[in-house]
Amino acid sequence: MILAALASLLAISTTGLAAEEPSLSGLWAFRCDGDGAAGDDLFPLAEFTAAIFQMGTAVSGPSTGDVPGAWNGMMTGRIDGGRLDLEVLLIRTPLTAARMTGIITESGDMAGTFVSSDETGSAWKGSFSATLTSPDTSLYEPAYPEPLTFVPAISGGISDFQELTMTPPVEEAPKRREVQVIGYTRDTIYSRPVM
Repeated sequence: MILAALASLLAISTTGLAAEEPSLSGLWAFRCDGDGAAGDDLFPLAEFTAAIFQMGTAVSGPSTGDVPGAWNGMMTGRIDGGRLDLEVLLIRTPLTAARMTGIITESGDMAGTFVSSDETGSAWKGSFSATLTSPDTSLYEPAYPEPLTFVPAISGGISDFQELTMTPPVEEAPKRREVQVIGYTRDTIYSRPVM
């Protein structure tokens, strides 16, 4: 009886160990709705596509959209126990970032909430959903194929894009020192009697 109970516990624990995170690799169609997002012509994340690549619990990949104009971006994040934590950076002006948290539904779709803002101070929040449109990430097409002509400088958050240029240090010739000669004569100073 004890052996049967231990065997059933062992079967349950090995089944739990064998269960892996669902694979998110593929092309996903995202839709964001809420506080000014639905139908907002200026909200760039209302509808966009992402090619997600997964390695273990880490996910990342390019994203693209066409509202209010064509844009490319990057998505990074994690999946842990069916829970999602994603960040999207739109590489356009104004620079826009979003954070999406949610779950993988029973049907295999993504659903959750998001917050987003851009460098002009506009902000949005609401819910999002995403559907896998194809497991083939090679079908992804960026909004514009030109590579970046600058490197974004991002440290701990979103910052302005900065183009770094290095110039060699300029060597200066040592300055000539001026020497001042002070001369003195030895004088004897006698104290005056105080009366």
